[in-house]
Amino acid sequence: MSGFERYGNGIARGMAVTLRNIFRRTITTQYPEERLDVSRRLRGNILGWSSEKCIGCYTCARSCPHGCIEITTSARGARGPAAAPCNQACPARVNAARYIRLIREGKPGEAVAVVREKIPFPSVCAYICAHPCESSCTRGQLDEPISIRMLKRYAVDNDTGLWKQSSRVAPPSSKRIAIVGSGPAGLSAGYYLSKLGGHSVTVFEALPEPGGMMLVGIPAYRLPRHILAADIKEIEQVGVRIETNTRMDDPEGLLGRGYNAVLLAVGAHEAIGIGVPGDDEPGVIGGVEFLRQVNLGKEVKLGNRVAVIGGGNTAMDSARTAVRLGASEVTIVYRRTRAEMPASAEEIEDALAEGIKIVFLAAPSRVTGKEGQLLLECLRMKLGPEDSSGRRRPEPIEGSQYTMPVDNIIAAISQRPVVPASFAVDTDKSNRIQVDKETLATSRKAIFAAGDAVVGPATVIEAIASGRQAAISIDKYLGGSGEIDETLAPAEEMADRANGPSEDWRPGVAAIPLEGRLGSFDGVELGWSREAAVLETERCLRCDITYNVEKYRLDGGLCIYCGLCVESCPFDALYMSYEYEHGWYRFGERLLDREQLLVPDRVKPSGYAHPEVEETLPQQTLLIDRD
Repeated sequence: MSGFERYGNGIARGMAVTLRNIFRRTITTQYPEERLDVSRRLRGNILGWSSEKCIGCYTCARSCPHGCIEITTSARGARGPAAAPCNQACPARVNAARYIRLIREGKPGEAVAVVREKIPFPSVCAYICAHPCESSCTRGQLDEPISIRMLKRYAVDNDTGLWKQSSRVAPPSSKRIAIVGSGPAGLSAGYYLSKLGGHSVTVFEALPEPGGMMLVGIPAYRLPRHILAADIKEIEQVGVRIETNTRMDDPEGLLGRGYNAVLLAVGAHEAIGIGVPGDDEPGVIGGVEFLRQVNLGKEVKLGNRVAVIGGGNTAMDSARTAVRLGASEVTIVYRRTRAEMPASAEEIEDALAEGIKIVFLAAPSRVTGKEGQLLLECLRMKLGPEDSSGRRRPEPIEGSQYTMPVDNIIAAISQRPVVPASFAVDTDKSNRIQVDKETLATSRKAIFAAGDAVVGPATVIEAIASGRQAAISIDKYLGGSGEIDETLAPAEEMADRANGPSEDWRPGVAAIPLEGRLGSFDGVELGWSREAAVLETERCLRCDITYNVEKYRLDGGLCIYCGLCVESCPFDALYMSYEYEHGWYRFGERLLDREQLLVPDRVKPSGYAHPEVEETLPQQTLLIDRD
């Protein structure tokens, strides 16, 4: 048989296919599960590694599902070029990575000193901080983030007071500052203005005790009152004077009384109503108003059946407080699903453990009073397209009404600031004070504003960060340097690391028995032992420390180029290249050492998990554009 007879038919058919497609636009492979209306995840087929960016944190090796990457690093590390992701995520920039290492070394007193370098409420934050640092923890990409808040709690529970040895108070200046509101923003600003600016600070508080929302918005079972009082006492000891039961509605008058600057830090204490017919019926109360009355020791009478509207921490606090006041049936009604709930996961779990029911995908539509009882009419909801918050918008289901008979309804949807007209400052439609974003200066000369009064309801750590910013701006306005940072912890001696981070999971958090919770406001959460705390510190990847990478190897026979290592690397030390032609034919049998993985200048990273470099890619990618 001739060659033409053997191959001619195939050649002819191939030429026909070529001619048929010669004028068609070139396309490339598209993964069947991908759609063109989702974010692009572009990748190549060669993995590159940057020795300059790699800090030897083991994240890529631990994230690989097939164990393709092998790393060996030096035991001795050095300060890295960038702050750890947890540090960057903290609004006040507390150096969590450093105090975690100090706890591991058995130095809780020095750990507290590191925390106090940035915030005057270390104990408060150790008990109730929303811990945004944990959401950014690199370890969370592998299994579970480091339990940073609980480690802070261990440190403050075992504080030695070492920070006081390096603490300093600036000599008195001739400047006087008035602060309206004694919440976390106002007291933080007063602390730094008095301690490091030397100014005379007076805080005016309308409530009978200082603390703002830390006092009246957070139940004692989460933040025991002696913990809050201890932090406030330290603030008073640096010279901050607090006048309680003193409402101050005339900031201009304070300037006329000889104060050189005024800070408005009045918080957000007004509950927002449900916004449905009948929400003014007797028995309907706002969440922050309800918590304020309870936390101030006033008698609050509730019936047996209580409905709480909302899905944030205020809703959880209201529901758990209602249980402690004797309500036998407490139900939270939330219009989205649990995945969209803004409340912290541990708050939700604790509420469920205490017998509180949560009804998801439901929203109130009407409240009716009948014979001393309330009828709460609700609509079933479904999730539609995303709204401005990035969450799917709840939409009512027609004809899905149902009614709940209850004795009380607590509206814990949100809250807003109460800004009297006498303040004479510009506000927005939500009654938030308008300020310059950099200086926090209001529309009136020498009058500044900070905290929830500016941004609306936020977390304690965000309010503290706002107070720090206000202190810097006011000190500069008064002629100072604006320098409020201080060094309270001794210089760090870099300890050796052996064998990389621990493989363990985070320890559980102990709590008092359930039967001991429901009838009292005793603190629920229990602190850690030294053994549990050290065990957790050993899971830390030390993202702010650079270790010399002595060995970095990729097993090409196992690697499927899924890109998980690229996504998990916090410092972009790994790249996918877009070289689609590969010179190694038996690549599956190769072990690529670090020298072979180095990214040459001619190789650019792909857009896989890096959308910012997408514009630098060639037009031919793994996604097609059929249009």
